[in-house]
Amino acid sequence: MPPGSGRPRIFRGIGTSAGIAIGRVVLLDRRSVRFRRHHIEAKDVEAEIARLESAITASVAQLEAVRTSFAGSAMDHKAILEAHEMMLRDRSLFTEASRTIRDELVNAEWAVSQVIARIRSLFDSVADPYFRERKGDVEFAGERILRNLVGQMNDIAEVPAHAEGVVLVAHDLSPVDTAVLSQHKVKAFVTEVGGKTSHSSIIARALEIPAVVGAHGIVDAAGSGDQIIIDGLDGQVLLRPTKIQVERSDRRRVIFDRMTLELLEAQALPAQTTDGHSIRVAGNIELPVEVATVISRGGEAIGLYRTEFMFLGRREPPSEEDHYQTYRKVLAEVGDRQVTIRTFDLGGDKIFQGMAPLELEANPALGLRAIRYCLRHPEIFEPQIAGVLRAAMHGDVRVMLPMVAAVEEVEDAREVISQVSARLTRDGVPHKTDVPVGIMIEVPSAVFIADHLAKHVDFFAVGTNDLLQFLLAADRTNERVDYLNHPLHPSVLRTLRTIADAARAAHIHTSVCGEMAGDLENTALLLGLGFDQLSMNATSIPKVKRLVLELAKSECDALLSETLACAKREEVVELVRQFMSSKTLLQPNWDEEDEVARA
Repeated sequence: MPPGSGRPRIFRGIGTSAGIAIGRVVLLDRRSVRFRRHHIEAKDVEAEIARLESAITASVAQLEAVRTSFAGSAMDHKAILEAHEMMLRDRSLFTEASRTIRDELVNAEWAVSQVIARIRSLFDSVADPYFRERKGDVEFAGERILRNLVGQMNDIAEVPAHAEGVVLVAHDLSPVDTAVLSQHKVKAFVTEVGGKTSHSSIIARALEIPAVVGAHGIVDAAGSGDQIIIDGLDGQVLLRPTKIQVERSDRRRVIFDRMTLELLEAQALPAQTTDGHSIRVAGNIELPVEVATVISRGGEAIGLYRTEFMFLGRREPPSEEDHYQTYRKVLAEVGDRQVTIRTFDLGGDKIFQGMAPLELEANPALGLRAIRYCLRHPEIFEPQIAGVLRAAMHGDVRVMLPMVAAVEEVEDAREVISQVSARLTRDGVPHKTDVPVGIMIEVPSAVFIADHLAKHVDFFAVGTNDLLQFLLAADRTNERVDYLNHPLHPSVLRTLRTIADAARAAHIHTSVCGEMAGDLENTALLLGLGFDQLSMNATSIPKVKRLVLELAKSECDALLSETLACAKREEVVELVRQFMSSKTLLQPNWDEEDEVARA
């Protein structure tokens, strides 16, 4: 079918990087590597294993070449690409595939596919969305080996450019693909699978190009050269759009670009209300590559660095040196900004190959995880603490303990920190001995003893994602109880007031670092509650800063008083919406033509 033929189609997915792009399709169809299972003779086993080893060696070399090409560039994908290299270098994959070749007398392609399928099934049983999406990383590593075995490499580097701009359409994109995106004139991309925390989404936000994932069926429907519109704002993809759809999308693009410029002006300013109250707006990151985006968006600190990524692709836990080098690199990028490093939130359903075996738990989310797991496994906890203390010599670092439920856990963790510091001193290793230690408050028991906990820590950070589901007994992944899991529930506001009051009484810093912090609907109330810092996804930083500049602390205090008197969530929501209606509209009216005329 020639480009442009066929009827218009609309696909809906998840918008993971804001923006609107109009261009031409370049199809990257790599959904499966074609090969057959066949049996080999016993005399051919060693030769088949040698083929496997050669394919793995070639795969590592290819990733190294891509990684090296980014040396000194502003977009540093080293952490992502190294994770894939580590998977490929892991001898357990080679060993298991070799065993399959010997035991079953099958070709290397089939043996690799069986090993990857077994690993994939382990990830399918993980409930946590971020960790479940890491299944794709394993699949990409396996696919690269398979393609080298069959000689079907198909890298994005081979993608041609169109005069109207490339919009990449694929079943999925590997970290290699998304890294190479920054060296090509790709305007946007759409994939059939993925989520907001997949590597492709993270890199799209870092590159600030529109992206939609989860658009099922787009690969079969699209043809190279077709006109396509990617709307990363609402997750919509228009394939072979009509003239009217193109014109409307172009209006939306103009308005969005204008709004982005207005927000860019605000992001350089300190977040200060009209009556002089300051609040720090920070960014949450999962990968070192996200630091640059936080800073470019106006982030004044890294309020939450989730370190679980360091386990990806490892058979052994990260070493002290791994931790030190990773954190030092982040500190070099942030300059004099503060970085809060959260210790591993592992355990429960967040299980990786390199972790100690766990007994099956009926309710892993409430099981041996986070600080509980770390205290039980010093071989994982102590190297991380040592890496933090050493890296703190190079910048402003704080360490944060997740899922604390009791004072004893803080005392035990501080004892570990003290012992690690003493060991570093004995060994003559430079490190900082007074790194501030704080906790994430995300367990109801911590709320009710917040006044006691405050005496043992240097700061509080409220993890609203978990706190809400534990407080309201409503699983945030369960659509049937989603109506309960709302940040403006009266009990949530009262809980946050208890936490903020305890921190204020103890004269310690307190922040909110869950999804609640990045939602404009909550900004005024969080200001009224007196939190010192809001930490969020980088894309939300300019909008929140822009709103803070328009608010007065006094009116936020008044709004809080009104909402705390409410008994129903709907009453709180209505009060907040009435309050926000008097503020500058931060979301444009896409349908008003005069908006474009004024642009």
